Amino acid sequence: MISETLTRAEQIARLNDRARQGLDRTALVNFTRACLAEFCSDDTPNGLLAQAEMMKAMRQHAFVNDAHGERDFGQMTFRDMPVWFKIDLYDPGLVKIPLNGSF
Repeated sequence: MISETLTRAEQIARLNDRARQGLDRTALVNFTRACLAEFCSDDTPNGLLAQAEMMKAMRQHAFVNDAHGERDFGQMTFRDMPVWFKIDLYDPGLVKIPLNGSF
C-alpha cells in the first residue's frame, strides 16, 4: 500500500516503476509500428525478439534528468539508435487517472 506521506509525484513514480519493471501484471505495453520497423523485418520472430530486448533495456533504464519526478518518460539507446518511451497510468476501465492534474 502506498503511504499517504508520499508526494503525488512519488506515488506516480512508484506506480510507473512497477509497470516499467514488469511487476504490475495489469500493465499493458505497446510498441509503435514505426519503432518496431526500425529494428526488425515484418516477420514475427524478429519482432518478438526486438520487443523483448527493448523491454529489457527499458526495465534497466536509469532516470537521470526526470523533470517531473514521475519517471514516466525516458530516452534510451537501443541498437545504437535513440528510443523514447512513455508511461501513462490508467484505471481498469481504461479511463486515464488524473493524478497529476494534467487534463
